[in-house]
Parts: sequence; structure tokens; C-alpha cells
Amino acid sequence: MGDSVAEMRTMILLSLPFPPLPIRVEKTDSLEISARGEDRDTTSHTLIAKVLNDAAERNDQQANARRNKRQMEIFQRFLHALGGGGFDADAKGLFTLYCDYTRLHIHTYFETTPPPPIYFGEFKDVARGGPVHQKMCEYMAGQSILFRDSPPVPRREYERKSYGSLLLMARARLGRMEDSPENEAELEAELEAEPKPEAQPKPEA
Repeated sequence: MGDSVAEMRTMILLSLPFPPLPIRVEKTDSLEISARGEDRDTTSHTLIAKVLNDAAERNDQQANARRNKRQMEIFQRFLHALGGGGFDADAKGLFTLYCDYTRLHIHTYFETTPPPPIYFGEFKDVARGGPVHQKMCEYMAGQSILFRDSPPVPRREYERKSYGSLLLMARARLGRMEDSPENEAELEAELEAEPKPEAQPKPEA
């Protein structure tokens, strides 16, 4: 595949409003995500990159136009869902919302064949430094450049944050809003492996 197509695919992935999510894809006749044609644990962006490549090879302009129209409709529904409570959701609730609309987005690439069974992983199982977390850091750092943050935030800064915090940051960029430092600190503490100290009862007056 040519460099121009690869560059366009990268731009599309960075422009997506849906961040990388943990998924397991079953091999079907309509999709072979792995070299050996087996089921595979991967990320939603890896799968989207695969179906983008397939669409580029087909080069069906009419199908592309229909798919783009459906994707815009899904995006508008996603924004409506954010406005209906998604902007107030915690990281776990936001993760569920992203999963629902990422699935719909992926399905738009399967106009004439059934979409493959896609199973999203658990939010709590995304480990800091793991493949999904690393893909998320790559996505966030790329968006920082794409949307011209001044200065751009380097990837290493994102690598210090939990996956949940990165989801909140992705939402903040999309909605031009900021999550409070208190909420982020609380989430970071919740997702740390170290147990929290027990709260001490207040002395009676």
C-alpha cells in the first residue's frame, strides 16, 4: 500500500472521535484481522485501520459516499448522547458509550456482508503500559499535533496517566470542556493498584 494511503489512514484514525478500545474479533468470511486467520485480541483502531485498507483497495466511490453519510449520522447521534448525559459520565460510563458508537462506526464498513462479531474488553482490564493503553497514548499525542496544541503534549506525558484519565481527556477535547483536576486525581487514585487507606471515623463532638 502506497505511502499516501497510509498517511491518509493515519489522519483518519487521529481524527476519529472514538479513541482506541480493547476488542476481540472473531475471524469471519468478511474479515481476517490476523495473518493466520484466527480470533484476535486487538484494539478498535487496529481493526478500523484494516477495514480502511480494504475500502481503499475496493476504491468504490459510491460506497465510500454512502459510508461517510452513515458515519456522520452516527457521529451526530454520539454527540446527542454526550449532551444527554455523556459529558457528565465517569470514565467507566464514558467507556461504555464509546464502545456502543465505535461498534456502529465499524459496522458502516460492512455494507454488503455481515459485520464480524466484535466483543469489547473490560474497562478495568486495560493496564497502564499495555497495548491498548499504548495505542491510546499514541492517539492522544497525535491529536495534540493534529489540533495544534501549543505546545504539543508529548506522548510520554500521556503515558503517565491511566486509561480512564485519557478517556476523560479525549472527551474534553471533543467537547471543548475540561474535567476538573479533582476528578482526574480521584480517578487516578481509583485505578492505581495500591489499596486506598481506610477512612478514619470522625470523633464525636
